[in-house]
Amino acid sequence: MLDHGGSARAGQDGYRDVIDALNTLGLPTAFTQTGGSHAALEVRLDDGHTLLVTDEEESLSWDRDEHAGWGVGLYRPGSEYDDGPLAFHSTAGSSLQALLLVVEQLLRHRTGL
Repeated sequence: MLDHGGSARAGQDGYRDVIDALNTLGLPTAFTQTGGSHAALEVRLDDGHTLLVTDEEESLSWDRDEHAGWGVGLYRPGSEYDDGPLAFHSTAGSSLQALLLVVEQLLRHRTGL
């Protein structure tokens, strides 16, 4: 059984292509735990907002082989995710391209806030 650090490294390694792609687009991304052993990708935006990337209907699967769709929430600056997202978009598609489309939708939504 992996310890917390080993689990986080395994999760980060499993989503390395996604993390690298978002970082390349200027969206600083890190694998994180949101509490209760729930995983997510956290994207800190320049204006202080945060994107939290999960599976479509639940937290991000620790095992990439079990990953199902994408869900992305836009959170206000300083939020610890307790008050819910300002906006949320999801897709059943599990490809990197499907995620990038959802992220693009949320970034456009953010400009209207």
